[in-house]
Amino acid sequence: MSPDHITDDFDWVAAQAKCSTQSMFEQLRSRVRADVQHRNGVIDRDDQWRFEFHDEGDEFEVTRLVSPGLGAQASGRTPRVIASVRFMRNGRRIHVQGEDVDVEFVAIVTLDVSGQCRFAVGEAVYADWEIRRMALEQLFFEESDDGE
Repeated sequence: MSPDHITDDFDWVAAQAKCSTQSMFEQLRSRVRADVQHRNGVIDRDDQWRFEFHDEGDEFEVTRLVSPGLGAQASGRTPRVIASVRFMRNGRRIHVQGEDVDVEFVAIVTLDVSGQCRFAVGEAVYADWEIRRMALEQLFFEESDDGE
C-alpha cells in the first residue's frame, strides 16, 4: 500500500499495537534460521563453509565454521568458528553485531508510511529481508581477513 492510498482514518494505534519488537524479533529469528538452512544447501560454492544457528532466548547467533584440511592431519579435528553474527533483543531495540565480519547496527521496530511494521536503522526504514541481508551477507559470502 503506497502512502497515497492510506486513508485519513487509518487506525495507526491498532497497527502499532500489533507491531511489537517481540513479534518482529521472533519473525527475524525464524527467517534467519531458514536463511542458514538455505545457505548450507547452496551447492555451487567451493568455500567449504558451514553455518550453524544457535538459539539463546532473547539472543540468537549464526556462526561460520570451516573444516580443517583434508588428509591424515585433519582426521578427528572438529570444524572451527571463524566468524559470527549475533542478534540481541533489548527492550525496543534489536542489536546486530558481528565478530570477524564488519556488521554492527541497531534496529528499532516501527510503522512505515504505508502502515507496515518495519525495522528502522538510523533514518532509513527496512523490510525484514533487508535487515537479514545487512546482517548476514558478509558472513555468508565474503572472505574472512585470515583468508580461510
